[in-house]
Amino acid sequence: MGTVALGLASLIGLSSCDEEEKAAEPAEKPAAAVAAPESAAAEEQTDAYAEAREALFRHAVYVLGQRVTSPEQFPEVNSEVKEMLALLNDYYAAMPTTPEIAEERARVALQIAQTVCDLGAYAKAYDAYEAAAKEVAALPEALRDAAEAKRSRSAIANGKGACLLAQGKAAEALAFYQEALDIDMGLFRELHPEDKAIEEGGEVPAELSAAVTSVLDSYRCLGDCQNVTGDMEKARESYKAGMNLVQTLRVLAPNMAIAYVKLLIAVSDLENELGDSRKALAGWQQAAELCQGLNQANASLKIKADTKNLHNSLIRPIMQMRARLAEEEKNKPAPEAAPEAAPAPVEEVAPAPVVVPEAETKPAAPTKPATNNNRRNRRNR
Repeated sequence: MGTVALGLASLIGLSSCDEEEKAAEPAEKPAAAVAAPESAAAEEQTDAYAEAREALFRHAVYVLGQRVTSPEQFPEVNSEVKEMLALLNDYYAAMPTTPEIAEERARVALQIAQTVCDLGAYAKAYDAYEAAAKEVAALPEALRDAAEAKRSRSAIANGKGACLLAQGKAAEALAFYQEALDIDMGLFRELHPEDKAIEEGGEVPAELSAAVTSVLDSYRCLGDCQNVTGDMEKARESYKAGMNLVQTLRVLAPNMAIAYVKLLIAVSDLENELGDSRKALAGWQQAAELCQGLNQANASLKIKADTKNLHNSLIRPIMQMRARLAEEEKNKPAPEAAPEAAPAPVEEVAPAPVVVPEAETKPAAPTKPATNNNRRNRRNR
């Protein structure tokens, strides 16, 4: 984690060094220096610097996100994340409010909000999401309606919903989760306008994969919130809508498949709450099998870690449910003068999709913060 802090500190240091270099420059440059055009090599060096800086920022944010969402594996994380948050706030405060840097201001503001939310300060995080929304609204016109800005609006709406839900305001959170779903569905339809399967045999485009993942996550978040409000039927409809989309697309990239696994666990949890033990067991078993297949077929360390955590979270409920159903079957009185009936087979909840193994690609946008309510903790780890 210290490496991450150094990474963002370096970013801030680079920014302040730029200002110091400008202050150290002479007021007037020699005429020859002013007249000399920039060389192609200098332009390439500038481009390489910008790319390296962007890569460093994304890496720092990614590692931070990985650790802050797994506090049980990193007990020291809170103090270090707070240090990281202080660096982010300093960086954000030092950034000028100019159109040229508006996009980065919006990205940093959103990351600050997500970090505060992950730390559990939900009231402050809600205010931080409001600030991020203002930054997105202040983007230049050319960027305001771009896909990146829409993804940011979706993340902001989802984050507000998570903050409200965590504070026990589920009814108020519903509107934000629905807003996030509407934005995500619009982005998905821009890339895949027709209700048809993705062609088998090739890689799923990274942008489409990210869009579908966001849609599935939004269906799950909306369903979770509806369940908390007590409307289990609407929750089931939301979960099923996401699962139906998967069945339509048929072909999934690994990150899409992980989102599907979480959705499958959510609907199975709901069936268990409603008393359908066999359907719950069927869903959990399908999810566990899909996790095993994903883990074995992919080299990405993140995919392996995510699928392992999800699989491990399912072991206990599957074993407990199997034991419970076996005990019920054992104690069930057999009808007189009738052959002993075999236990009813456990059916699949839905046909398994085709998962295309591939190396993990760089995410197209900051990930959405997980809703930190107890019901979702097990499935998100």
